[in-house]
Amino acid sequence: MQPLYNLKSINLSHSLNLVNSSNFKGVPYLEFLFLEGCIRLCEVDPGIEVLERLTVLNLKDCKNLVHFASSVRGLKSLKVLNLSGCSKVNKLPNDVGLLGSLEKLYLKDTGIRELPTSTRMLERLSLLNMEDCKHLLCLPSSVGGLKSLKDLNLSGCSKLDKLPDELGHVACLKKLNVSGSGIREVPSSIGLLKNLEELSLGGCKAQSPKSWSMIFNPFQLLLKRSCIPARLSLACLSGLHSLTYLNLSDCNLSEEAIPIDFGCLALLRRLNLRKNQFVRLPESIGQLSRLENLQLDWCRKLRTLPELPSHVRVTLKNCISLDTMVNQIGECNSVLFASCVNCFKMVENESYKRVALSLLARYLKFRRWSSSVHFKHRTFDFIAPGNEIPEWYNHQSVGSLITVELHPGWFSKKWMGFAWCVVFRPLKPLPSSVEMNIVCSLKINGQPLAGFGKSFGFGEKCDQPKSDHIWFFYVHRDVRYPNQEWQDIHYQLVFSFSAFCLGPPGIRALTSLQLKDVRIQEEIVQVKKCGVRMVYEEDAEEQSNVGTNTERGLQHSDDEDDATSSSASQAHPKRIKLLHLDGGGPGGSPYIYDQKHG
Repeated sequence: MQPLYNLKSINLSHSLNLVNSSNFKGVPYLEFLFLEGCIRLCEVDPGIEVLERLTVLNLKDCKNLVHFASSVRGLKSLKVLNLSGCSKVNKLPNDVGLLGSLEKLYLKDTGIRELPTSTRMLERLSLLNMEDCKHLLCLPSSVGGLKSLKDLNLSGCSKLDKLPDELGHVACLKKLNVSGSGIREVPSSIGLLKNLEELSLGGCKAQSPKSWSMIFNPFQLLLKRSCIPARLSLACLSGLHSLTYLNLSDCNLSEEAIPIDFGCLALLRRLNLRKNQFVRLPESIGQLSRLENLQLDWCRKLRTLPELPSHVRVTLKNCISLDTMVNQIGECNSVLFASCVNCFKMVENESYKRVALSLLARYLKFRRWSSSVHFKHRTFDFIAPGNEIPEWYNHQSVGSLITVELHPGWFSKKWMGFAWCVVFRPLKPLPSSVEMNIVCSLKINGQPLAGFGKSFGFGEKCDQPKSDHIWFFYVHRDVRYPNQEWQDIHYQLVFSFSAFCLGPPGIRALTSLQLKDVRIQEEIVQVKKCGVRMVYEEDAEEQSNVGTNTERGLQHSDDEDDATSSSASQAHPKRIKLLHLDGGGPGGSPYIYDQKHG
């Protein structure tokens, strides 16, 4: 080994015939050792501890590795140790705490039952991944000594039923994931983690409302140790000032159990409450001014929504008890995206046309009066059960193709973008993990532009539409076609809508090197009807003219007869009306006609 004396890196990954590692005494300057995927490797040479300069040791997926090392005290420079997938490794060396330089420790899917108490000495450790350690029984209280720990992943540790109170002392912790673990009660000290940004508790089913009311209260622990009156304790979520993501999905939460003071989470952007048992949500959710994504799928008892933050993206798939999108103050919530797949009760109680146009009207109004520089949200989506195109979409077709002729006089600075809607239906159940897509492609005077598509992501069979559904979409004119210089000249626009399905993510990953997706050739989804409208600022202005009662205005749009609509159009010839569903242009002339294709 003398010729290899100065060697700094050895990569023997996926050496299928490697059974034992070599003696490392002849490579004292080695810094990187990669043995990933050596599935026959059963033992690492004890001499490995002489590698004082080793910084990375990767033994990932060495599935037959039984004995890692008796001692690692000599690995003074080791920064990364990866034992993930070493399912037969059931313990770490007792002196693992002497790895003073260790920053990242990967133990995913190992057989480890507990961590050595010396772990508390790993003062530089920033990441500890123990995902799917099915035999892990407990974490030592010494975990509180990990002063640099930022990312702790304990998801899937099904036998882990308790977290130590000392975890609240890890002041640097930013990510904590215990989803799918055996945790039934979270220590109140979690509320002391003021730097925590992501907290995942999905699938941790609380035994009682009391256990969940304690989750986020940072003062409960202090109250046990002091004489501070209970009336001085702050609201449940008040300690988590930095939280941006909270996952409480599938936790069996009812109204009594769900935390009520979400309003304290000023930085929260993503909130996952899927598969819970509450009938309504706390009003405090409306105070989350930065909330971008709210997941409520499979909340089968949910009936109403609170006033939501402006322009949130909300998913409500299979909320079968949901009565309405209108909040408690009688207005339709302002959302950028709402997926109401299989929400049949909602569309029975109120017209999906009214809901969709109401949501779109509020979006356009906000977009109209917001600075385009600061308003980054330039698309709108709404999906719900339905099979009829609203009249407001003045270009409609049976099938998947519409041709629109624009004549000089159509263009003005007040033109905002395109609105379209598509009625689609599944022809048969989609296979598991298949992703459904609908794409709108646009040709301008025969020249194709890049398509604008929507991925619905029905990954599970139970998530898939059970009947005809309709997709409403708006896109600002500059979002998808920034290089298209629109002018006041004749255009022929051909909109075509196609639906297709992509194969499972694993298959797509295999083909990602070819930059291709695996399309399922069999027709599984059919586009039945489609509609298009050119949207102008007048659409938003007209809505503001009728006041704040959006529902009343949309009642006119959906129910008034043709005579009323016609007379209103004559009274305001220069307006493209939201309320009276005319098809005229800014000049009152019929500047476009619709060529339909069956």
